[in-house]
Amino acid sequence: SQSLDIAWRLGILQAQLAKAPIRRATIALHGRAANQNTRLIRAGFAAGLLEGALEQQVNLVNAEYLAQERGIELVETTSSMVTDFHTLIRTDVETDQETVTAAGTVRGLQYSRLVRLGPYRLDSFLDGNLILYHHQDKPGLIGAVGTICGEYNVNIAQMNVGRREPGGDALGVLAVDSLPSAAAVEKIRKDPRISSVNVVKLPPFGARPAGLP
Repeated sequence: SQSLDIAWRLGILQAQLAKAPIRRATIALHGRAANQNTRLIRAGFAAGLLEGALEQQVNLVNAEYLAQERGIELVETTSSMVTDFHTLIRTDVETDQETVTAAGTVRGLQYSRLVRLGPYRLDSFLDGNLILYHHQDKPGLIGAVGTICGEYNVNIAQMNVGRREPGGDALGVLAVDSLPSAAAVEKIRKDPRISSVNVVKLPPFGARPAGLP
């Protein structure tokens, strides 16, 4: 289902953003997702969290067991109340250092979208390569990042910015056709208006978690 796809992708995103071992991971299913096979959706989230972390293959059958074996407490909540989205999946991943929130929904019949990261509302792709950068919301910053990508031959497919108020802290999300080089990332990071840069590699559009019948 689309909800399973979103949960799996959010798990992969969260695993790549975690700066320390994950202690607790909560998945909250809102709207239509709450009335679907929540056990399967939860397993998809667990499979995403562990993807790339273990040598053995993680699939929908063994993911929750393997997560618990690694000391990750998995929590699920549901609410059939409709939010701004007919389906919304919110994940909160806790380490000893921080808790990161990421939420996704479906657009149309098949497009998984990232609609929240931390305190920021977005409408970003949830597939392929993403460059995430926290920055001050200042004129010219988006153009500067775009110029660096052009210098290093990184083609931008989509650009999204989430902010709370004009001129304050903001989060930029670039969906790019290829992973940027370390030199490109370093040049973006050196801009004094940017406080952090993360590069996330998500499955391509249409990919599915292992273990589906």
